[in-house]
Amino acid sequence: MKNQVLKDYLIFLVPAFVIPLGLYLTDETSSPTALFKLGLLFPLLLLAMKGLAGFFPPENLRERSVARIAEYAILQGLVFAAFMSMFGGFMQPELQSSFLSTLRQFAFAAVPVSAFHFVSGLNAQKKLRAS
Repeated sequence: MKNQVLKDYLIFLVPAFVIPLGLYLTDETSSPTALFKLGLLFPLLLLAMKGLAGFFPPENLRERSVARIAEYAILQGLVFAAFMSMFGGFMQPELQSSFLSTLRQFAFAAVPVSAFHFVSGLNAQKKLRAS
């Protein structure tokens, strides 16, 4: 089980760190905000191609552990936050002025969405188990 989790995330996390790091090492004029967004882009592309539901099929919700429900909720929040960080700057470019403001926007988008999906997942599981 742990090896599968590692394999599931390794393909997303390695490019998310290697690509921005490589760009920073080759061109130190890149802004941290741009590098952060580039780091988000590759995992988003892979997740969009496969979809989170491919990792967490709805038919096994009844047997899913609380940790897996939390994992799914967190990933949903992170994907949403990544899209907001990537494309939110088009609507409000003044909020994208620094790396910290981008990171803050990312966190403020991820936490409530993750919490909502976690509570919704637990509620749906409870209803399935009751029926």
